[in-house]
Amino acid sequence: MSQRRDLTPLFEPKSVLLVGATEDTLKWGGWVTKSFADTRERRATHFVNRRGGELYGIPAHTSITDVGAHIDLAVVVVPAPGVPQAVSESLALGAKAIVIITSGFGETSPEGLAVQEAMVDEVRAAGAVLLGPNCLGLYDDHGKLNVYGGTFPSGDLAFATQSGNLALEVALLLERSGQGLTRFASVGNQADLTLADIIRDFAHHDASKVVGAYVESPKDGLDFADAVREAAAIKPVVLFAGGRTSAGAHAAASHTGNLAAESRVLRAICRDAGAVVVDSPGAFVDAVSTLRTGKGLGRRRIGIVADGGGHGVVSSDMVVEAGLEMAEFSQGTQDALQPFLKHNAPNNPVDLAGADASVLWHFHGLVDVMLRAPEVDAVVMTGYFGGYGAYHPECGPLEMEVAEAIGRSSDETGKPVVVQSMEEASDNNTIRRLRDVDVPVFSRIENAITALTLLDRPPVVSVQAPGTVPARQISARPAYPEARDVLSELGIVFPAGQLATTAEGAAEALNAVGTPAAMKAVAAELLHKTDAGGVVLGVSTPEIAAETFTTMKHRVEEASGLQLDGIWVEKMAASAGVDLVVGARRDPTFGPVVLIGVGGVFVEVLDDVVIAPVPTDAAHLAALMRTLRAFPLLDGARGQEPVDCLKVAEIAVRLGDLLLAHPEIGEVEINPLRATSDGAVALDARIVSTG
Repeated sequence: MSQRRDLTPLFEPKSVLLVGATEDTLKWGGWVTKSFADTRERRATHFVNRRGGELYGIPAHTSITDVGAHIDLAVVVVPAPGVPQAVSESLALGAKAIVIITSGFGETSPEGLAVQEAMVDEVRAAGAVLLGPNCLGLYDDHGKLNVYGGTFPSGDLAFATQSGNLALEVALLLERSGQGLTRFASVGNQADLTLADIIRDFAHHDASKVVGAYVESPKDGLDFADAVREAAAIKPVVLFAGGRTSAGAHAAASHTGNLAAESRVLRAICRDAGAVVVDSPGAFVDAVSTLRTGKGLGRRRIGIVADGGGHGVVSSDMVVEAGLEMAEFSQGTQDALQPFLKHNAPNNPVDLAGADASVLWHFHGLVDVMLRAPEVDAVVMTGYFGGYGAYHPECGPLEMEVAEAIGRSSDETGKPVVVQSMEEASDNNTIRRLRDVDVPVFSRIENAITALTLLDRPPVVSVQAPGTVPARQISARPAYPEARDVLSELGIVFPAGQLATTAEGAAEALNAVGTPAAMKAVAAELLHKTDAGGVVLGVSTPEIAAETFTTMKHRVEEASGLQLDGIWVEKMAASAGVDLVVGARRDPTFGPVVLIGVGGVFVEVLDDVVIAPVPTDAAHLAALMRTLRAFPLLDGARGQEPVDCLKVAEIAVRLGDLLLAHPEIGEVEINPLRATSDGAVALDARIVSTG
C-alpha cells in the first residue's frame, strides 16, 4: 500500500502564486485571477503577468523571480513552452504544491511526455507535489480556495475526476438536488498526483461525508484499489466509472480476454474494495444524496407511505424488483398505525388516499411508527408530500415542521427515509427542509428505490492468500492436451480422452474412452475450433471415428492454414447440467482477475458474466454468481437440480492461483464447464501465454 501524501499545501495554502494572471475572463487564467482576487483576505496572493501593472488592485509581477516571497501553492496557466521554467522558479520560492492547468504534455506526444516526466522529477526532488498537467484545477470549500475559477455549491462531497467537463455536470446536478462539494480535484494526466493520492486525502478529510470520483483508467491499478479500500473503510465511496461497453475492448485470444475488458475489471476492483459503482452522473448524485446520511439498510425490509393507491402499488413493485423486501407489519405496528388512517387498513403499503392538508401530521405519525417497528429497516414516502405547501400556501410552514419531524425520527432510529415527491423539481421550502434534515428527495420513484438499495454498501472483500500450485514447465503455446494436464493437476475434472494422430489411432482411442465421444482438432494456434469445423459430437463407432479423423483433419487444415497436432477423442459428459465459462486473465492495469459466466459457443453474445480480482474467495464468487441474469438456470429452473455454485467458484479460484504462480500465462479458460449439483466437469480448456 502506498503512503498517504501530505496535500495540505495543495488544499490549504497560506500563500498562492498564479503564473499567467489576467483580467481577461475569456481566458482560463482570467477566471482563476478573479477567484484569487476575491479571496485575497484569506491568504497571501501573488500574480505574475509579463505586462505587470495591477490586477483587481493586486500588483502583478513581470516575472516569478520578482515575487520575493515564500509560496505554498503555485498555479501555472501559461502556454506549454513556458511551463517548465515556471515550475522551476516556483519551486525556488519554496512552493510545495504545483497545479498545471496547461495542456500539451504527456497526452500529446513522446516529447511532451519527456518534458512532463522531467518536471515531475524536479517537483519530487523538491519535496513538493504536482497536480496535472492538463487539468481543471481544484477547490476547497472551507478555505474558499478556487483554482477552477467557476462556482461550486457547498456541501459534504469530496470529488476527484479524470474529466473536467463531467465534473461541471456533476456540480450542477448536486446543486439542483440541494447538495454540494467540500473538495474537488481534477487529476489531468496524473503525472505526479494520481486518483489514488486524491482519494486517500479525501478519506481523511473530516468535513467530507462521502468520497466520489469519476474514473476511466487509473495510473496504477493496484494502488488505486488500495486507496479505494482504505477510503471505503472510513466513509462511503461512490465511483462513476466510464467505458462500460465493449466499444473500447481490445481483441483477445480467448472469450475471457474479450469479456473481462478493463472497464468491467475496474468495476469489479472498485466493488470488491467496498465502493458503490454507478454508471451515470445522475445516478452518482442520487447515490451521494443517500449515502451522505450515514444510515444503513439493515435486513432490507421496506415500509411504504403513499398518499394515493397507485403510488403505493408502483412503489411496492419496484421495491421487490430491486431485490428489497416489503416489510410485514406485526399486529402491534398495525395497531399503532391505525389512528393515522381514516378508512384504509394499516397494511404495507400504507395508503393515505383522501388525505388533505389538515392531516399533514399523519405523515409523520405513520413514518415514525414504521421507523420504530423492529420489522422495518427503511421507509419510502411517495406521492405529493413536499407539495402541499405549494398547493395550499398557508400550509407551507406546517409542512416544513412535519418534514423536520420526519428527519428527527430518522435520526433517532438510525433508519433511512427517502421521499419521492411530485414537487421535487420546484425545490420549494419543504423539499429543501427535507434535504437539510438528511431525507433525500427524488422526482421519480425508480430513482428513490435505486438510491435506497445503495445504502446496502458492498462489503470489502478480504484479500485471500493464494493456494499452492504444483510446479511444472508450461510450453509457450500449449495445446488442449497440455492444458488438460495442467488443469487436472489443480484438481479440475475432465472426461477420459486420448490424442489420435491417425485414423486408425482415432478408432483405437474411441474404444479406449468409450462412446458417445467428441472429437476435437488439436493445434496450439487454433483458438476457436468450432468456427473452423474442428468439433464433432456423438461419435459412436470406431469406423465413424476413423472417417471423422480424415475429414476433420482435411477440413480444418484447409480452412485455417494450420498443421494439426492430431485430433482429441474424448468421452462425452452427461447432458444434464448448465454450461458455464470459467476463466482467468492478466489485466495490464489491475493484475489477474477471474471470470464466471454463461458458457458455450455463444458466450460473447450472451455476455452474462461476473468478474473478481485475484486472489479472491470462493464464497464471494459464489455469491456474485447470484447476480447473473441466468442465475435461475443455476438455481434449479423447471425442476432441475441446482448447480453447485461453490464448486464452480473454487475452480475459478484455482485458475486465478495458476496465473499468480505462472507469470508466463496471460489467460486460461474452461469453456464449457458443465456444472451440476454434484460438481463440475471441464469439456474444453485453453491456456494462452503472455507472449
